[in-house]
Amino acid sequence: MSWADRYRPKSVSELIISTSSLEKISQWLDQWKEGVPLKKSLVLYGPPGVGKTSAALAIAHDLGYPLVEMNASDQRNRDSMKSIALMAALYQDIFANFGTEGQKKIILIDEADSIFEGRSSETGGDSGGLSELLKVIQRTKNPIILTMNNYYEFRRKSVGKIILDSSTAIEFVPYRRRNDTDYKNFKLKLNRKIYEILQTENVKMDQRFVTEIIEKNGSDIRSILNDIESLRDGSGSSGVSMRDSQTSIYNVMQDTFRSGDYSKIMRDMYDKDFQAEDYLMWIDKNLPLECVNDMDLMESFDLISLADIFIGRVMKKQHYAFKGYAEELAAGVSFTIKDKNRHYVKYEFPSYIMQMSRLRERRNARKSLSLKTGKLTHMSARSAMEYLWFYSIMDRHSGDFGKYLSEKLSLTEPELGIIRKKSP
Repeated sequence: MSWADRYRPKSVSELIISTSSLEKISQWLDQWKEGVPLKKSLVLYGPPGVGKTSAALAIAHDLGYPLVEMNASDQRNRDSMKSIALMAALYQDIFANFGTEGQKKIILIDEADSIFEGRSSETGGDSGGLSELLKVIQRTKNPIILTMNNYYEFRRKSVGKIILDSSTAIEFVPYRRRNDTDYKNFKLKLNRKIYEILQTENVKMDQRFVTEIIEKNGSDIRSILNDIESLRDGSGSSGVSMRDSQTSIYNVMQDTFRSGDYSKIMRDMYDKDFQAEDYLMWIDKNLPLECVNDMDLMESFDLISLADIFIGRVMKKQHYAFKGYAEELAAGVSFTIKDKNRHYVKYEFPSYIMQMSRLRERRNARKSLSLKTGKLTHMSARSAMEYLWFYSIMDRHSGDFGKYLSEKLSLTEPELGIIRKKSP
């Protein structure tokens, strides 16, 4: 068992999270101890490795409830939600003594944002799982915890928004900036935890290695413990470079606008999880939030426009080396902004990327809907796509048709939206 699993927090009080997150979890726990609260589900969202699943296990331990888990490896479609999650949510311990209330349990839906990706039910996808999950949350008599990485992508789904609005949602990040009180508390708690683990394992380690690992991995506690365990094995004795980790766009934005360290921004680019053109769009969207002075804003946009020329040459000439030039130019906005916003800035998702994501989801929904209707009418998906208008007319003239077709073909929300002429 890895150190990250072996030394999971046993109690909520042991979690390495911000004080505000800890208070919100404690309030939700207190509500369940008093009865069934209005918001019966808890949503923990944030980047991988920050301890969302560990928090769910710690909550179950503090409440003294057994845990029923459905994770990403399960088939979480409509039928499995009914047979597993709904049964667990409605009924208490079947082994409880006759005539007693019985023991409650906690239902954990891990990586809930991966449910309902438009995959076909015939291939074992998550068809209908999200709609059924909403019913589970509405009818449950037991606490439900959802964990997810991409909160805002999940919220853009119609059923996802209803689920989040009826839940207590907590952004699971131990800190927001590296110069605030939460970050200092995070490092203090984490160093204390690492020291306890090293003592238990009878391992001696130079503090500078520990500090370097924490700085390298940011808030990813799982990766921090994995790297320290690797150092224990000797695989990282010559330095902390044993495991590459991708840098998220949010961290790069923070470094681009706030660090003032060009070399650090370029290091971020080597292990990024996004494209150069995405980087430019993120800067373009958030520049007005970071620039206080109009002249700084103008010079920054001039630099971004020059970088965009190189992206255009990549598209036109297929010279992909120009992407590196575009990134190097765009990173220079760190120095064109002389008068920076001194307040915390919540970086916004570029609307263009959001629109492209919605169009891609709609195209995928059309394809999967054509496959299902084609199978029903014994024709190819290409031919079936040409007759989707017919189903829209039928739905418009008959209120029960959409419901019938949805149950018949196990339609997802985006697929049903195609028939009803609604955007996903």
